Amino acid sequence: MINRAQLWIVFFTTFMLFHAIGCSSSQKQTEAEYAKEVNDWHQVRIDNLLGPEDWLKLAGLYELEEGQHSFGSDSTNDLVFPPKAAPSIGTIIKEDTSITVQVDDEVLVTHEQDTVSKVTMIPGNARSGTVLKHGSLIWYLLDRRGDYYIRLVDEQHPNLASFDGIERFPIDSKWKIKAEFKPFESPKPITVPDVLNEGMPDTLYGMLEFAIDGEEYSLAPLNHPEKDDKFFIIFGDKTNGESTYGGGRYIYIPTPNENNITYIDFNKAYNPPCVFTDFATCPLPPSQNKLDIAIPAGEKMFEEAQTY
Repeated sequence: MINRAQLWIVFFTTFMLFHAIGCSSSQKQTEAEYAKEVNDWHQVRIDNLLGPEDWLKLAGLYELEEGQHSFGSDSTNDLVFPPKAAPSIGTIIKEDTSITVQVDDEVLVTHEQDTVSKVTMIPGNARSGTVLKHGSLIWYLLDRRGDYYIRLVDEQHPNLASFDGIERFPIDSKWKIKAEFKPFESPKPITVPDVLNEGMPDTLYGMLEFAIDGEEYSLAPLNHPEKDDKFFIIFGDKTNGESTYGGGRYIYIPTPNENNITYIDFNKAYNPPCVFTDFATCPLPPSQNKLDIAIPAGEKMFEEAQTY
């Protein structure tokens, strides 16, 4: 469900060592190293948005009902593509779980660089499943809990030319916080809400407990503490709807060590895909993860996405 960005997380144990011995020159150098780590992580995030990730390039999302659906740029089509597409590209036919595309004569559509006139689509994403291409437009089939959608991507989307980064809060090592993972005696079910007012079932294996300015807080992380190398956290805080996205933010952190200790680096909190496009379906913070405190760290709200 979720298209999760692959983020770099690096531990800098030297920071705590130099902090403990109180060496001011080393402290300054180590702070610079930490800032470089966060900046390098964020540059990878930006490079991914401009490259392999689709979020800045999304141009449409079309739910497929049973039956035949004409598609192309003409407004009379059932599925209206952007103006750069041919007025009529063809027909998409849904018969139960079978999705077939029939391409009009003299319209060029390719699959893996081969011209196609008829193809049965396999669900996946832009790097798996059946991906069809027409000019700079590509589309693929999504299976969302038994509902089928066509996701449309424009590899020359106006967002790519206008995008100049994402504003962030100043990097502050205060927001890299030690946390203890408290495992449950047995896993517990959780339903993660999303922007469609639906819920995705998942499993919780425990809670993260940590302190900010002497106050205790907790977060519910997704993923397995032993089988996965990262926890995925969807959290909300008091900045949401003001300086940050109203639907919360995401963060990856290392799963805990043998002592059940990890670190939550809020400087690496990032925006959900829904800030870039109306054509994404984003999970929202579960009730356990709505922090009663402002977290002025990580990415701020992005408000410059373009549409056709």
